[in-house]
Amino acid sequence: MSKQRTMAVLTEINETSERAAFGSIHHFCEELAAYARKRGLFFYVSSPALYLEGVGYQWTESGWGKRDVPPADVVYNRLHSRKLERSPLFAELLARLAEENGMMFNHRFLHKWEVHCHFERHEYLHPHLPKTALWSGQHTLEAFLDAFPSVFLKPIYGSQGRGIFCLQHSDDGICLRHSTSASTAVYRSMDALASALRQQIRTPMIIQQGLELRTLDGRPVDFRLLCHRVRHNDWRVTSAVARIAPPGQFVANLARGGELMAVNDVLRKWYTRVDAFQQKQLLKEIALESAAVLASEAEGLYGEFGVDLAIDIHGQPWIIEVNTKPSKQTDMAASYQSVRPSAKAIIDYSLTLMEEKE
Repeated sequence: MSKQRTMAVLTEINETSERAAFGSIHHFCEELAAYARKRGLFFYVSSPALYLEGVGYQWTESGWGKRDVPPADVVYNRLHSRKLERSPLFAELLARLAEENGMMFNHRFLHKWEVHCHFERHEYLHPHLPKTALWSGQHTLEAFLDAFPSVFLKPIYGSQGRGIFCLQHSDDGICLRHSTSASTAVYRSMDALASALRQQIRTPMIIQQGLELRTLDGRPVDFRLLCHRVRHNDWRVTSAVARIAPPGQFVANLARGGELMAVNDVLRKWYTRVDAFQQKQLLKEIALESAAVLASEAEGLYGEFGVDLAIDIHGQPWIIEVNTKPSKQTDMAASYQSVRPSAKAIIDYSLTLMEEKE
């Protein structure tokens, strides 16, 4: 009798309460479990420490139950901590997976600078890449502010719109805004600005060309396209949403108070029906190309990316960011009785990996 195929989700688990909780992906894991059962998979959720002990949580009608579990054929990495991915515990888990002939996808977080370097090697993506460099102090700041009306400083390891600075020319000098603050500081000299930034920045940053994005009611808009690998290096878009920045803010992340809208509803406010359709197709094409490039360039195996795109006032699409652990809040299922396409895509891709290995 052949061994049952087994899949695990790897994430942080809160075991302090009566029931285990899997943070922001808790409901998503329920959907994965429901669809895995339909596809005949043995499915569980575990953490690095629990996995090494052969323990996980399995979904039953009465909820998540802790039990001994077999090694997984495929592990879907949904750890939220970069620190944990760099820990000896994670290295031990990878070694165990290799011993057991298991596979892991969404291998690790990719930071902003390495993503940009991967993209730069592919000329057809160049028209959609904002000018970007590693921030190395005042001289890069001066060069970018000489070239562009506004620039952004972003932490290379940042997520959810945290820690981003927006610098913009004004009649009084250079305005400095922060993504988590409503206040604006104005600096009359480059020396004063650079000194202020040195005091506030404690992590590697990229500096990036500012873009004049299309807006709704004066609020910047971007688009999150969730891409999943089907097999080999074929990708498809499983969901797409528009995100509108809160009033007075320059980032549209939901974690910073952004608002979700349907992509079609936003595009139809800007374009005719035909042009809106063409722009949506172009966004999908760029997202799929981005996913395919990263999957082929980055070390490790990837089966899911969240690609953030935006359109400027001239109608030009730009790649803003790519997430290797995309939020599950932007493609919510209509109800938790149903299984959203992205959950089905994760299970289907896991089965494909198992079939290719057999």
